[in-house]
Amino acid sequence: MNIACNPGQIDIKRGQTAITRRRHSKPVALALAHGIIDSSRSVFDYGCGRGEDVKYLTSARIQATGWDPHHQPETPISPADVVNLGYVLNVIEDPDERDETLRRAFGLARCALVVAVRVEKGLDIGSEFSDGFLTSHGSFQKLYKQSEFKDYVERLLSSRLHLVGPGIAYVFKDDLLESSYISSLSLRRVEASRTQAIEDFSHDPVAIQFTQMAAALGRPPLPNEFSPYPELLTRFGSSDRIERLALRLLSPETIQQSQNKRRDDILTYIAMMRLQGLKPLPFHCLPEELRADIKTLWPSYSAALQQGEAFLFQLGHSESVRKACQGSPVGKQLPEALYVHPSAEEQLGALLRLLIFAARQLVGEVDYNIIKISKDGRSISFLHYNDFDQDAHPTLLRSIRVDLPRAVYSIREYCTSTNPPLLHRKETFVDPLYPGHKTFSDLTRQEEELGLLSRPDIGTRQGWLAILAERNLTITGHILSNVDGTSENSL
Repeated sequence: MNIACNPGQIDIKRGQTAITRRRHSKPVALALAHGIIDSSRSVFDYGCGRGEDVKYLTSARIQATGWDPHHQPETPISPADVVNLGYVLNVIEDPDERDETLRRAFGLARCALVVAVRVEKGLDIGSEFSDGFLTSHGSFQKLYKQSEFKDYVERLLSSRLHLVGPGIAYVFKDDLLESSYISSLSLRRVEASRTQAIEDFSHDPVAIQFTQMAAALGRPPLPNEFSPYPELLTRFGSSDRIERLALRLLSPETIQQSQNKRRDDILTYIAMMRLQGLKPLPFHCLPEELRADIKTLWPSYSAALQQGEAFLFQLGHSESVRKACQGSPVGKQLPEALYVHPSAEEQLGALLRLLIFAARQLVGEVDYNIIKISKDGRSISFLHYNDFDQDAHPTLLRSIRVDLPRAVYSIREYCTSTNPPLLHRKETFVDPLYPGHKTFSDLTRQEEELGLLSRPDIGTRQGWLAILAERNLTITGHILSNVDGTSENSL
């Protein structure tokens, strides 16, 4: 639908100082990462400010133009495949004008609207004004709650909204693009670091000998059966990691394992579509690779859809979720929850990944480095720890807990806490092929040998530091030593 927009009819009220960026805005960066914006689709930035996003997209050979009432008023307002309405609704004082701006932006979009608003925290408190407030600079700002943002856009546009981050969402007009987006979330993508580890192992002469011997034995050889085993430990880390790498290169078990994972991916994709209230696309509209997988794994497309529908209903079965958590090959098991690092997320079973997807529909993509999955299936928490890779025992900065049955979330900040929770045994959270796995496990082994991890009061920063001080120990990087500098080897 085309809407003839007269620039003089819309007054997007901004503060006097425009923001100058050195990279894509977050909404545009996400749309690029998700394939919503690419070189095959034109982009119109509606309320583009000084036009930084347009410049960056154009430099990437993406057809992009933008209009702004103050900085780019001469640019024609025209339809495009993708329209970006980034942080414009926050600064329009008149609610009716705000509604009309959103409708017009959506009307200009042929395939998808990318819309972003500022949510809840992040700006200084100002004076109340209309349904927003005035900042200390005298400019109007309306902040949204995430749920308020979702309800507002869906009500006004009568269309489904996909939250992809705090205050960032997509609204699709193209069913195929919408399906492709959901597919990208459900179908597994092996991390580059993981792929590199497998590649290195497959070309290492000693590793090739180990794999050949494993094929002959029907199992990975024991260290005493393979004389160059110490060389593998030096190059690739723990025995568990070596076995996993070798098994990835063997068949037919590897082929069967891959098919099982692919089946889980497709069931997750179908369930995600149904969870969003979307009708499955006709078989001929699916990507060619997906059609080939379905033909291999099911007798018919309808059989796959029926199984996906049944799979979706497992979300409400707490015992099914508990069994999925307890049977997870990755993550740290605690009595009531499973904790997983993003590096191991793609190794989770289909049901657990579907739970995480459902949680993201409420909060979008947020910063986190640990996911906490409640074993009763009622909540998902996105935990953000400080400097996970470099800090031997990173402290918790923020927790975003999603209550799935009530479809609400809560945020708890620990940034100013003097005694935040911290992590131990980092190797238990990550994929065994994660680059830091050996470093993490070596430190854990040293701490266990010294009896540091058997104490009940090590879960917070003050408790942990007190134990280290009591034992005259310090940790630099991931090296445990005496305060006088004596290395861990002499402890």
